[in-house]
Amino acid sequence: MIIDIVVPSCLALMMVGLGMTLVPDDFKRVLIYPKAVAVGLAFQMIVLPLVGFGLANLLPLLPKIAVGLMLIAACPGGVASNVITHLAKGDTALAVTLTVISGFFALITIPLIVSFSLLHFMGADSTVKLPLLRTALQVAALTVPTVIAGMAIKAKAPNFADRTKKFVSIGGLLFLVAIVIAVAVDEREMLAREGLIVGPATLALCVATMFLGYLGARLFKINTPRSVTIAIGTGFQNSTLALVIATSFMHDPTIAIPPAIYTVVMFTAAFVVIGYRNLRNEGQNA
Repeated sequence: MIIDIVVPSCLALMMVGLGMTLVPDDFKRVLIYPKAVAVGLAFQMIVLPLVGFGLANLLPLLPKIAVGLMLIAACPGGVASNVITHLAKGDTALAVTLTVISGFFALITIPLIVSFSLLHFMGADSTVKLPLLRTALQVAALTVPTVIAGMAIKAKAPNFADRTKKFVSIGGLLFLVAIVIAVAVDEREMLAREGLIVGPATLALCVATMFLGYLGARLFKINTPRSVTIAIGTGFQNSTLALVIATSFMHDPTIAIPPAIYTVVMFTAAFVVIGYRNLRNEGQNA
């Protein structure tokens, strides 16, 4: 199927773009502000899946839709969250650090969370499976070498990387939009039936986790830009990776519906956050 080639290619392209923004010193930021990194990872890796699980159980979702919602909750932050953080006047360096580290943790947590979700929502007899080790290796094969390739380009040809990284990221986002449209067209009947529930579910996941991420960071006395970064990193996940897993690994377009709708919700919420943060900064500087 074309989608089995296009979707992983889209993710690989975006991961190369992420790698082009990185240098080895970026990984030292864990030592520079360990509290912010620890809090950000705790909310991404623990709080986000718990909120997703709560919503998936509370709302009247079909089992596959519930699994799709949990798939989003299991994914790490993506390239888009770094761009949104920059535009929202957050701490971009922290955002990149959280994206990279959470991506490595996700190699383990995604198979575990999604496999548990399949068992919980669909039962042991479900025909949809997600083998733990194979999934971890597949995700690693798609993400780790491409990020390293992007870093190698940055190291060997920094001027070229600086000129092209935006185009690579934009290209990946355009592919993502095309994938979302393809999933929507392919599953239009399901969307017509379930959209009024799935839309609010993904919106609730995005808004609730952003709010909790920001509130939690402030409670730990983390400054505002870094708290905004943690909020965005908690609420805006790598929907491209979720679509890859749903369509190319699990081969189930129904499970891809929540990630597809979440993509639209995420970017809509991003415009609100960016607008609010910029208006607030202008007001403070006036």
